[in-house]
Amino acid sequence: MAVEDVGEPDQAVINKLSAPISQTAAASINHVIPASTHLMSSYRVGAPFTGFAGRCFLRACLSADLLQSWIRRKQAQADAKIESASMRYHLHLMGWLRWSLGAASCTAVAGCLIPVFAGSSYRAIVPFLFLLVILYVALRFGHVAGIIGTICAALVFEIFLFEPRLSLAINNPSARNHLISMVILGICASELLGRRKTPVVYKPW
Repeated sequence: MAVEDVGEPDQAVINKLSAPISQTAAASINHVIPASTHLMSSYRVGAPFTGFAGRCFLRACLSADLLQSWIRRKQAQADAKIESASMRYHLHLMGWLRWSLGAASCTAVAGCLIPVFAGSSYRAIVPFLFLLVILYVALRFGHVAGIIGTICAALVFEIFLFEPRLSLAINNPSARNHLISMVILGICASELLGRRKTPVVYKPW
C-alpha cells in the first residue's frame, strides 16, 4: 500500500508537467504551420502572359516569328528563281554546244568524203549515202544539228565535189537533183527523228 500511495503523487506531478509542455509544443507547431503556408504562398508562380504587358510581349514575339518566316520564304523563292535561271542558261548553252558539235561533225565527214569521191564516177550518189550520216547526227545531237549539218554538207558538196569547182552551180542535172533530194530528206529526217529524244548533255562515244 505504501508503494502505491507514493506512486500516485508522482504520476500527478508528471501529468501537471507534461500538460504545459504539450500545449507549448502545439502552439509552436500551430505558429510554424501558418508561417510555412504563408512562405509557400509568397513563392507561388502566376500564369504567364496574363497581364497587359505579358499579352503585348506575346503578340510581339508572334509577329517577329511570322516576319522571320516570311523573310525565309521570300529568300527561298529568290534562290529558287536564281537557280532555275542559271539552270536554264546552262541547258541552253549546252544545247548550242551540242548542236554546234553535231553540225561540225557532219561538215567534217562531208569534207573527208571529197578526196575519196572527187574523181569517181559514183560521186553523183554521194548525197544519198550521206543521208546515213545525217540520220546519225540527228539522233545523236538533236534535230538542229541535223538540219545545220545537212545544209553545211550540201554547200561543201556543191562547192568542192561537183563541177564546176568553187561555184554554187552544178553542171550535172542528176547530181543537182540528188543534192536537192539530200537536203529535203535530211531536213525532214532530222525534224522527225531528232525530236524523239534530245539528250541533255553530250555522251562520249
